[in-house]
Amino acid sequence: MHFNRLIILLFVNLLLSQAYYESAIGVDYSSYSARSLSLASSSQISEVDAYCLLFNPSNITHNNGFSLSISNLIDSRFERRGLVVKDSFGDFLAESDYVKNSSMSNKTSFGIKYSKDITNRLRFGAAFSFSPYKSYDFIYEEEVRGQLQSNDGQIFSRDPLLGYHILESNGTQNLMNIGSAATWKIDNNFYTSFGFSYNIVMGADVNERAYVDTLSLIGLMLVEDSNELSDLEAYDINYKLDELTFLSYGMNVKYEDYLFSFSYQGKGSISKVFKSSNNDYLNLFNSVDSLYGANELGLNLLSDYFGLKNNDIEKPTKINIGFSTINNQKNSFGLIFNYEINNYTEESSLKDNQRFSLGVEHYTINQIPIRFGLEYRTSEFSALSSATSFSAGSGFKLYGFSFDYGIKYKHTKYSFPDIFPVEGEFRPDLDIINDSNIIFLGTLTYVFK
Repeated sequence: MHFNRLIILLFVNLLLSQAYYESAIGVDYSSYSARSLSLASSSQISEVDAYCLLFNPSNITHNNGFSLSISNLIDSRFERRGLVVKDSFGDFLAESDYVKNSSMSNKTSFGIKYSKDITNRLRFGAAFSFSPYKSYDFIYEEEVRGQLQSNDGQIFSRDPLLGYHILESNGTQNLMNIGSAATWKIDNNFYTSFGFSYNIVMGADVNERAYVDTLSLIGLMLVEDSNELSDLEAYDINYKLDELTFLSYGMNVKYEDYLFSFSYQGKGSISKVFKSSNNDYLNLFNSVDSLYGANELGLNLLSDYFGLKNNDIEKPTKINIGFSTINNQKNSFGLIFNYEINNYTEESSLKDNQRFSLGVEHYTINQIPIRFGLEYRTSEFSALSSATSFSAGSGFKLYGFSFDYGIKYKHTKYSFPDIFPVEGEFRPDLDIINDSNIIFLGTLTYVFK
């Protein structure tokens, strides 16, 4: 009971946020089931629903029979953007936030799988799943405040609202998977499985626009006389993402109470087709060059970012190796460890990155699972450092239904130039960005008998 209350409290307090840098190549998902999410997104070894087709299709034959799963994922973020300032009272450097934004997206997945014993030693299975692959949803909104002049010499302070700096994009690519697997029982303590899947990333339309929204009536303050609003030229860019297909392979080896796992995902590239010029983002970067003056560090980061936005989206080769202790009696602790490496091509602007996952699962005397996970991941972006994620979850069974829920929290801190620069404004070269991300995932599964 206390654990459930903790999960709800954490979810309410940290709800909502956004991911500006990740939106350059789309925000992807490392788990589609709650059990896998709560075990540090070790999907390659802990995912046993139909969603395993993407991560390790050999897991299809984990259970015998027909099952149907549906998952609902809430991806929420909270971003604080600030400056490094000097505290005049304590005479030390501190961070002062000038923007706080929040956003939330809701995604649904479903899958079906069937497995059956062909002989005493051979089991065959097949599955299908549909889920989100990448999200390009993002919104940034910044209030712009001005100042009023005193006509009678009296001292006063007001911050009239002049307008808003707004940047927003939207678009989602979905994923369909179909595959099969087979398990061979060598003896009572030794099993081996092999599976493959055909994965289709569906095409999508993405729209991104940025503009300055001024108020129609601002009293005594005239917008045209203000130097508070950005001179960034408004833009509206639309492009289409083409379809991508790739294969996934997986293999499991079980010996007594130990499971060893290996999986492989093929690489690919998602082509962008711009509805106007194919140099939209490069032209945009050239137009904001003059606003940054001598801020070479900021210009370098923007050049890399707009280069990613202008180029095709590369899907890396994924290789996973996993190890797990099996707790069939549900009377002790189950341990899961997973290592993943993502390899990009030499021509890519993204760098190879790694992910380490450690999950622990324990069943109480009421057969209610308690799950915890710790994940460490290096970044594919040169401007971002590594990040550590924490996860937890539980679940229950009732009348053939299984409901699992999980929550995952991650915080990222990095530096990036102002999105809406103001000409002649004195400020540090880079803003300090604190991005908190929390994912809540619930999975409902029914097993037909």
